[in-house]
Amino acid sequence: MTYTPPWRRVCDCRCIIHHRLPRTTYNEPGCACTITCATQPITLLANQRGRALFLDQGGDLWHVPAMANGTWDWDNATEIDTRADVDDAGLVIGHLLRQAANVLGWSID
Repeated sequence: MTYTPPWRRVCDCRCIIHHRLPRTTYNEPGCACTITCATQPITLLANQRGRALFLDQGGDLWHVPAMANGTWDWDNATEIDTRADVDDAGLVIGHLLRQAANVLGWSID
């Protein structure tokens, strides 16, 4: 079975914006994708921080705030600037997610 990166898959979670379409923009207004949608890249749920962290197709680290009832605030998802010295945790988490993707054999374009 050949691995297909998430940004080349179609939405399977019945989001009214992306259902049966690819999703490559993670902060599109109105998106209601679940964190388990086929289009969602490798993701770390950080319940203690009320967000999820994930890598986009370029390998950049993003975060999305959690909302009530297991939904996600995709309108406010943003890339984390790991080049800034402000967020050392972002550097470590980004590195670990990239390493996990490599170990699992998942390519980041």
